[in-house]
Amino acid sequence: MSAVKYFIEQNSRRLAIDEFLSSELNAAGYGGVEIRKMPMKTEVVIHASRPGVVIGRRGAKIRELTYILENEFGIENVQLEVSEIENPWLDAAVMASRLARQLERGVRFRRMAYWILRRVMRAGALGCEIIVKGKLSSRRARYQKFKQGNIAKTGEPASIFVDHANDNAVLKPGVIGISVSIMRPEAKLPGVINIKPPKPKKKEEIELVKKPEEEEGEAAEAVEEALEGITDIEELRELEELDGLELVEEPLEVEKETPSKKEEKEAPKEEKPVPEDKSDEPVEETILEDLEELDSLDDGGAE
Repeated sequence: MSAVKYFIEQNSRRLAIDEFLSSELNAAGYGGVEIRKMPMKTEVVIHASRPGVVIGRRGAKIRELTYILENEFGIENVQLEVSEIENPWLDAAVMASRLARQLERGVRFRRMAYWILRRVMRAGALGCEIIVKGKLSSRRARYQKFKQGNIAKTGEPASIFVDHANDNAVLKPGVIGISVSIMRPEAKLPGVINIKPPKPKKKEEIELVKKPEEEEGEAAEAVEEALEGITDIEELRELEELDGLELVEEPLEVEKETPSKKEEKEAPKEEKPVPEDKSDEPVEETILEDLEELDSLDDGGAE
């Protein structure tokens, strides 16, 4: 057998197996078949949205399919595998089969076609097209097209990125043909420019809010700078008076604190309470002496 005849025979057998499985596994959401030739066996992978229906109860359905593929189609050492379709809404064969089964149950073709179109676009497809042909609503045959998004019709993008499938719905008026084309979300069309988002800018440094302590320090510095520029004699006299008052208050605070500390240290030794009147007398005398000194200073400054 020549190579040309061999490949023609293999492809024709694959198409026959595909038609048989699509008719047998309509309820399982059949999505296609893969035949892999191995040295010791032949793997047949069936893609379906409902793998449980393909396997059947206790594996009865899958054993039946294995027997038919070995005897009727002449495949040796068949090993059947069932692969679940991750996203059936992006599989054209599953959508065409679902639309055909719904039309056979009596659902209106417009309602079902629009529903499938919306669900396919929600799943992330770039485009979807559904064509329904036959005796739809009159005696004469016609076709209705439902389309949304973009679909490549020719060239390499159409063969790589577009999933196409056909199915038939048998009704009383006649057979209705259904074709579904879905453009996958990972498609990269020529001439389409994707603009990259700009890089995020560096965050600007946020100025910290000044604390009240810092504000008070700055205010004190400003007062000191203002005092350095004073040249008027009256202002200098007022400042000297203020400095004198501050000097008078400082020793008063020290003298008030010193006797209390001495009392605390000497109390445990003598164990005799010290009268409060004696501690207050020297303080009052010192206050009177300081006031007399201030009066004398004020009289001298006035002269």
